[in-house]
Amino acid sequence: MSAMQTFLTVIVLLALVAMGVLFIVRVNAQQAGRPNPHRYAHLWESFRQRLHSHPHGAHAGPHAAGPPPSRDTGHDR
Repeated sequence: MSAMQTFLTVIVLLALVAMGVLFIVRVNAQQAGRPNPHRYAHLWESFRQRLHSHPHGAHAGPHAAGPPPSRDTGHDR
């Protein structure tokens, strides 16, 4: 490889790095005016979607079997 090819390769690589840096700076500048989202905002959205996934009145209501059996055996302690 000649000295001229090495020089051109270095120039091209530096130009690519500079373009990447400019791209990152531009993307970060777009985020500057926006408020930071809450840390767990994505979880809240998922929770809300799960709550609203059933149409109104679609749940069965109380269980037909009634309440679970009592642990009280009738003995006094």
